[in-house]
Amino acid sequence: MMRNLARYEQLLRIFALLEILASSRTLLDDKALIALVKERLGLSRLSARTLHRDCEFLVFCGYPIDHAPMPTGRKYGWRLDAAALAGRRIPPEPLTLLELASFSVGRDLLRAFEGTILWTGIESLRAKLERGLPAALVEKLAEVRRVFHVPPPDAARYAARPRMLSALSRAISDCRAVEIEEPSGADAGPSRRRLHPMMLVISLPRVQLAGWEIGPAEADPPAVIDIDRITKVTPLDTTFAPRPLDPATIAALAGGG
Repeated sequence: MMRNLARYEQLLRIFALLEILASSRTLLDDKALIALVKERLGLSRLSARTLHRDCEFLVFCGYPIDHAPMPTGRKYGWRLDAAALAGRRIPPEPLTLLELASFSVGRDLLRAFEGTILWTGIESLRAKLERGLPAALVEKLAEVRRVFHVPPPDAARYAARPRMLSALSRAISDCRAVEIEEPSGADAGPSRRRLHPMMLVISLPRVQLAGWEIGPAEADPPAVIDIDRITKVTPLDTTFAPRPLDPATIAALAGGG
């Protein structure tokens, strides 16, 4: 049966510690080393006690890790004695069950993007991750996936316009104005708006375009538009200087969109 996933988090900490200590040229005290591990793995907390336990585990495994006085003499720091490794290589970090399960759940959450460039990237990464996995690990992954259930989304909302995300992201990166078309009344043609696009706001299952209207409405709050309402995107020949957007304002407008 599947073991506690916390054991896999411990393995990730171990490899992160090895890599950080191997690349450091100075002693790292508890605070600095904890901060680097937390940043590397996205941990919300990591105690000094856990750090010491992980480092001691590495020492018991034969890695030459010292806990030595720092130059000030007031604190102790950790270091990996590269000379004592005697030419031994630190093994490459393997993919763990926790990483694979987390990616698999994230992939299910992003299935709304099926048919778009984002889904192409997701599937390409999935294929790379799964290539050459040991059969036992594949079996364990299937077991873990039964623990987590992500309800399937509605039919892909953006597959009919697979290059829309690409066109919008390129315009945002290049600070290039765009003209978008949206449906209007039943008897009228599409309505057109010109925007300085600033960001794509992902609030699953919706994706929204946030930007500033060009023209008389420039002083108004930023526009937030569901991109599944956009029928056409036309990049214009004009560029713009980005204006700051308050994330709280965008979140409020997106929530009400």
